[in-house]
Amino acid sequence: MDTAEHVTVLLTGMFRLPPDSVLPDVPLYRLKIDSLALEEFRLVLEDELSLDLEDAPLTSRSTVGQLLATVCEKAAVA
Repeated sequence: MDTAEHVTVLLTGMFRLPPDSVLPDVPLYRLKIDSLALEEFRLVLEDELSLDLEDAPLTSRSTVGQLLATVCEKAAVA
């Protein structure tokens, strides 16, 4: 499983989202992921993927695609 797939599985599992709702152009807030939920998700991602996402420029207005790109970029550097 690659990083993007891992993030998508975590996202759908943690927030109980149907997989077909997690599309690249969908903002996180449309998936009911607010800033607190995003922070909790960031901590899970850091733990699961052994990454440091502290400086990742993500907000609830970020899209799923932006989230995936940021995490994949960090994973490539790690």
